Amino acid sequence: MQKRHFSVEDFLGFGERYGIDYRFPALAGCRDARKEKQIVIQGNVEEISLSSGLSLTSSDIRVLQPYETTSLHSCPLYMLVVLEGSVMLQVNGDAFVVRAGMAFTSRLGEQQVMNASHLADYHLRTLSLGVDPGRCWQSPLLSALLQQWESSGAPTCLWQVPGFLLSGLQHTQLSDVSGLSRQLMLEGIMLQLLGHGLAQRLEGADARQSCPGGERHRLENVRRLLEQQPEKEYTLAELAQLAAMSSSSLRVKFRQAYGLPVFDYLRDCRLELARRYLSQGYSVQQAAWMSGYQHATNFSTAFRRRYGIAPSEARRA
Repeated sequence: MQKRHFSVEDFLGFGERYGIDYRFPALAGCRDARKEKQIVIQGNVEEISLSSGLSLTSSDIRVLQPYETTSLHSCPLYMLVVLEGSVMLQVNGDAFVVRAGMAFTSRLGEQQVMNASHLADYHLRTLSLGVDPGRCWQSPLLSALLQQWESSGAPTCLWQVPGFLLSGLQHTQLSDVSGLSRQLMLEGIMLQLLGHGLAQRLEGADARQSCPGGERHRLENVRRLLEQQPEKEYTLAELAQLAAMSSSSLRVKFRQAYGLPVFDYLRDCRLELARRYLSQGYSVQQAAWMSGYQHATNFSTAFRRRYGIAPSEARRA
């Protein structure tokens, strides 16, 4: 598929098809006719309807204009998988940051509204998956999954995608496989993702929903600190003190709430910061040091494991 530009007008078409309200704060002063022609993103957006009743949108884009979204339609089971970059979400006031290698799963509707914000000059590779309740009966397996999902309360959860599924997703996006072969591969991987998403409700989602409001707020303070100042050194005891809980409680509850151990989350924040420094032209050593790594070798190993390329390649890109 050729690279292309997408305008505000294109986004309005997406909104009509998928029940999404788009807002473009930087273009608020433009006249309507001029605003609709403004380019928002550059890249590839592929819309795929799978035979089982799954609707899939695959995006490999660079955001040129900041934009915000609000879900309007109902979707009994929605999933967002981030392969590169990160997406900031809010569902009924609860904040989620979906980073590369993670998935977010929820039910959307009038009582469960999702908001997302996308910053300018940002590269994103994502997969959005929705279950069509009118077509899922064609797949007994998917129909049964949706029934179990609904009976469990359709919890909202953030979780780490297993490495073998990430590899499969990368293969379908980057390889020359096309046509029926690619569709069959995508359908199989999507069903596996849904299976793992359903399993997460047993481990983390119920704990998040039952987490008291004050405790959830303190956990969010820890997450926000790591997000905003990842280059600093932290100990588990210091972070536990900020959360007003024991170190062991923080270790368990942070993972339940955000899908990653606390220091894995910090590592991902540091790597994302380093990736931005590299894109600005800083050397590998400088990016490593400014993002909190003392040794460039450790940084390079972690960067390659997360993004699949060496830091020097990210700098050239």
